[in-house]
Amino acid sequence: MAERIYGIDLGTSNSAISYVDSLGVPVIQENLDGDLSTPSVVWFESKANTVVGKLAREEKLFSPNDVIELVKRSIGTDKKWNFSGKPYTPEEISSLILRSLIPDEAAGDEISAVITVPAYFGAKEREATRNAGQIANFNVLELVAEPVAAALYYDSKQPLKDKTLLVYDLGGGTFDATIVQGIDNTFRVIATDGDARLGGADWDKALSEFILDKFIEQTGDEEAENDETFVAKLHEQTVNCKEALSNAESATVRLASDSGSRAKIAVTREDLERVTAPLLEQTEIPLTRVLETAKEKEPGLTIDEAILVGGSSRMTAVTKLVERLTGKKPLLVEPDLAVAKGAALAAMISKLGGVVNAESSPAAQQQSIAQIAAETGIDAGQLTALSEKKVANVLPKSIGIRVVDHLNNPYIDYLVNQNDMIPLSEPVVREYATIADGQEEVDLTLYQQASDVPSEDVALNDIISGSESMLTGIPPLPKGQPIQVKFFVAADGMITVEGTHVPSGRSIESHVRIGVMNEEEISAARTTMMKVSVSQGDN
Repeated sequence: MAERIYGIDLGTSNSAISYVDSLGVPVIQENLDGDLSTPSVVWFESKANTVVGKLAREEKLFSPNDVIELVKRSIGTDKKWNFSGKPYTPEEISSLILRSLIPDEAAGDEISAVITVPAYFGAKEREATRNAGQIANFNVLELVAEPVAAALYYDSKQPLKDKTLLVYDLGGGTFDATIVQGIDNTFRVIATDGDARLGGADWDKALSEFILDKFIEQTGDEEAENDETFVAKLHEQTVNCKEALSNAESATVRLASDSGSRAKIAVTREDLERVTAPLLEQTEIPLTRVLETAKEKEPGLTIDEAILVGGSSRMTAVTKLVERLTGKKPLLVEPDLAVAKGAALAAMISKLGGVVNAESSPAAQQQSIAQIAAETGIDAGQLTALSEKKVANVLPKSIGIRVVDHLNNPYIDYLVNQNDMIPLSEPVVREYATIADGQEEVDLTLYQQASDVPSEDVALNDIISGSESMLTGIPPLPKGQPIQVKFFVAADGMITVEGTHVPSGRSIESHVRIGVMNEEEISAARTTMMKVSVSQGDN
């Protein structure tokens, strides 16, 4: 079997896996149920066995305490779930979802893949996603922003050259608004914004509460909301209703409680838009902000096209919002699958970028492409075209260090700002000074903005590095000794910090590995989790 390089959309609600076929076309790998996507739901059937997907989602009706969903919303945090006396991290749960996507014929093979992440994910969330792939025993080639993956797929259908594209990505648990320019064969991200805690699940919750109120109003059964089976059924019916209202003006929800209460509830599209209007407004804020940021960076910039990505973007209200703010009627381009298909293209671009060196001769480049064509079975001409594509990304959030002012009040001094292009063209260099007599160490811990907009307030920033950023062993001298800090961000997001005590020349250089797990913990988690079987049910 030809080697496959996979692209994976690790979604909040659903996940999908894709690969590039022999003609250079991205193809979704069906799961064992014959579906193009798999619910990102995990059922701990026992300590040694888990079920991922549709059956796990159905099991929530019967074993709600043994089923985990929406895990992506916790990635990069220290949240844990306990099953059979063992705590599991978001990375470990996510690794099970990743393993469930791999086709049986590839089981046991080394899996090379690109995994997508929301554009607005910060450094911790991104590194935690990479860790999940490593725990699943994947060779994670790269992490690619979901809107960039969607843009790559859109370009494969409708070339983006010399166009500016807005990607409005409303997934199950996250929202991104990203502006991408096609310049020759380079996809340049101009600006990105969003909300990593806002998505279709919030629409489901708001609509579910509306339907529940209507049910109680019709039946008087106020105890129904305490019935776990009823609540699970309500959620299922709510999702179906929301999807139906994308195409119809009204839908009927039929519900019955264990106590015998029954109701048929009519829900209109107007009802949906009214009860979820505050949520739509929450997407309008970062959408407006990203448009303003892009125009500040690129005066005169205009949006040529807009696309909607993510299942929840099908809602009519979303189309109206994007059209109102951009003046362009947005296009729905396979909203459920565009990210996964684009990830497959990104995976091949990453693979090619690792062996097709721009500094090598054309003959050597073609030889490398021919070798990959032989390994993968993909047409060499298609690989040549993919090898010419590049992605230039931006930082989703500002990063800085904690310093103090002349009154000894702490604040965050940002070294790089949200939407700065990466890799940086050159290191950022700052001069600071020691603040105490006899000071023998300097804390260069990195902080990342935690609020929607950058803030110097330490409380509105998250720590993203550890002890590797501590400059120690400097000679005890009077305060005011100069400290030079050099800071660099590579194309893959790897951060390098160099701190130097100028009088003594004492320095450190740390390649910051951001995340809540270190290498030893990742290795131990891989060993443990690979002993847990993963299936999609009875297939």
